[in-house]
Amino acid sequence: MSSPLILTFDVSKGYGDFVLMNIGKHVLEDRFRLDDNAEGHRLLKQQMRAWKKQYKADRIIYVAESSGGYEDNWLRVAQDKLVSEFVEAYRLNAKIIYHEYEAQRRKSIDDGVSALTIAEHVAKNLENFAPKAFKEDPEYKAARSLVRHLVSLENDCTGHKNALLKILYQYLPSVEACKAAGWANYFLDMLIFYGSRKSIQLAAAKGFKRLSRVPKGKAEEIAEALKNGIDVQDTPDFVVATIQSKARQIKYLKEEIKTLEKMLCSSAPVDTGQVDLLCSLKGMGRVTATTLLLFIEDFNRFDDAAHISSFFGVQPRIKKSGDGAYKPKMSKQGNGLVRRELYLLAFRCLDNDSYLRSIYAKHRQKGKSHDSALGVLMHKLIRMIYGMLKNNSPYDPGVDQLNQQETKSPEANLEPVKEDPARRFQSEGLNAPLSRRQKKKRQEIQKSYELQATAGDAKAESS
Repeated sequence: MSSPLILTFDVSKGYGDFVLMNIGKHVLEDRFRLDDNAEGHRLLKQQMRAWKKQYKADRIIYVAESSGGYEDNWLRVAQDKLVSEFVEAYRLNAKIIYHEYEAQRRKSIDDGVSALTIAEHVAKNLENFAPKAFKEDPEYKAARSLVRHLVSLENDCTGHKNALLKILYQYLPSVEACKAAGWANYFLDMLIFYGSRKSIQLAAAKGFKRLSRVPKGKAEEIAEALKNGIDVQDTPDFVVATIQSKARQIKYLKEEIKTLEKMLCSSAPVDTGQVDLLCSLKGMGRVTATTLLLFIEDFNRFDDAAHISSFFGVQPRIKKSGDGAYKPKMSKQGNGLVRRELYLLAFRCLDNDSYLRSIYAKHRQKGKSHDSALGVLMHKLIRMIYGMLKNNSPYDPGVDQLNQQETKSPEANLEPVKEDPARRFQSEGLNAPLSRRQKKKRQEIQKSYELQATAGDAKAESS
């Protein structure tokens, strides 16, 4: 069986730098550059076929560093029917390449060096680049682009809201105090149509006749607040223009987000039955359920709940070194957008689900911070979601409680202290120059051994 070839590239906007290497880290084709256009892609496919024949390779491992989408056009080359039978495309996390630079002690970095660094990393970790049974569905990828756009719109909207609140606090604090929850349209229209203290006060006195769906008594509340408030008497024209512009932007973004969310929920390539299943969890809306399913795709590609939590980076990571033991932290190695959705979902579940709220409270009582306890909920939620999808069953907190009882061994506290396999050649003693922490730890272990030995002798005598 012939050895595979490693073709790696570093992308820039409009072109890419390539290096061809064998698994023995011998460079077969030194750095070359192709433009990101039809001619460049044609030449690359032509070379791939030529290299396969020249080196009698059964496969070409085709790898790029993830660079925010600039590599997508090049990776699609591997899907062409001319080369798809023997070319396998992969993308690497930029963090991996950064650490590879450090490990290889590169003195200088350019696009060619980057491609070479990626190739050497692949050659060292060839077992991680095996053909995948699961292939990304282009429909899912297209829908995820809409999700990312929605997130950017929400971030823009939040930025405008925060900026407008600050302006209102400075010039119209009485109006800011009367702000409707959720930035209702009547409140935004009031700012758009009037904008200044005087105009808003006059319109409120007349009952906001130009506005629709104003809650009963709201006009009187705003008029009274402005009459007795500390607002700037004459709102500057520049401030009025800013307030009106910000309000228009917020209203437009809210409507745009709502329209796109409807499109996402109605047209996303996900199973509506699975969406309904996830929505059985209080706090889970259809937009969140659809978003999560778009990134999970086929839940069967994950071996178990631990695998899916690790894939999205919500599992705890514990670092130990010498005597030091550090608090576990979320790994955050997976998709950040999924963690964002899980974080917001955890917030909503605190208000809607008593079981999850009790888990949060338990970890807070143990001394965890608010964010750490929410991280525990995020981990719990993704595992629950996996279980709901795998078993095709709606949310039931009783199932999770039962699973926890089954995993806990009642004899756990009765098990004897096991010897550390790392100490199979030399047992731990107290005559080394130890730190206080390590010495105390070894004394406690030695004491437990003595207690076990005493208990064993007593049992033998009684029998």
